[in-house]
Amino acid sequence: MKEKILKYFNRFYVYRYLAYRKHKYDVEKDYKKEVERIYFPFFKKKIDWENPRNLIEKIYWLQFNSDTSIWTKCADKYIVRDFIKENGFEQYLPKLYGKWVNALDINFDKLPNSFVLKTNNGCGTILIVEDKSTLNKKSTIKQLNRWLSIPYGYSAAQLHYTRIKPCLIAEELLENKDSFSSSLIDYKVWCFHGNPEVILVIFNRSINGFDLSLYDLNWNNKSEFLLSSEHYRYSDKEIPKPESLDKMIEIAKVLSKDIPQVRIDFYDINGKPYIGEMTFTTGFGYFTKEYYDYLGSKIDLRNIKKQK
Repeated sequence: MKEKILKYFNRFYVYRYLAYRKHKYDVEKDYKKEVERIYFPFFKKKIDWENPRNLIEKIYWLQFNSDTSIWTKCADKYIVRDFIKENGFEQYLPKLYGKWVNALDINFDKLPNSFVLKTNNGCGTILIVEDKSTLNKKSTIKQLNRWLSIPYGYSAAQLHYTRIKPCLIAEELLENKDSFSSSLIDYKVWCFHGNPEVILVIFNRSINGFDLSLYDLNWNNKSEFLLSSEHYRYSDKEIPKPESLDKMIEIAKVLSKDIPQVRIDFYDINGKPYIGEMTFTTGFGYFTKEYYDYLGSKIDLRNIKKQK
């Protein structure tokens, strides 16, 4: 079984490397082609670059027509900690145990028994360690350095990620036992020009996918605007309002001030909010096309200073 797992990761690594080279070539040749590759299958149309309307069109317009330096700073899971501290919310960050540019430099003996290892860029490059004594350090180091070796951001033309200097960080493992979810619950707060609008809730995470619910700021269920796929599923299960919802909204307002759009992810641990990350180029397919239009209407591009 162990050999099969290692072979799977080896094949996955080779695939990611080849995909990165292909996407990098396509983006440098014609970034619009790479954007259309992922946009067209869902929306069944090409992006209107001149008059963007829905959320995804406007995100891409901002990516290629505005100053996205704040995106690079805040999408960096290490550097964003400074941004959060500057805004007075350091107490809502998970504990940081260490930062490295090479996994070989990690001193596992100095880490607690449980923790999370992840890259500061990318998606899905996270390793949850519940019991350090069971960790295969040699294979872990190999896996972490492979994650570091592949630049993230060319796939789907999320170019603000390509300006992040990759590193590894170890953080506190957050845990919260909820009878209504088999995993830690993500509360993803979408904000527009400093105004939180809606909360996407992700729960019951597993290797087979996750469940979705959608709520407004008053915790009214809006899940009629959600879709399902093979990987994620709309759930009609009512998720209780998190105790720290008001504080989440307060924090989100401050962190998203002067930013046209951003999704800020939170966890609720025993009634206290913890900030997960800030995301500027979200994946899509979760919402109906009409709801993407609605969210797009919340972004006002008229006062955005246009630049190359």
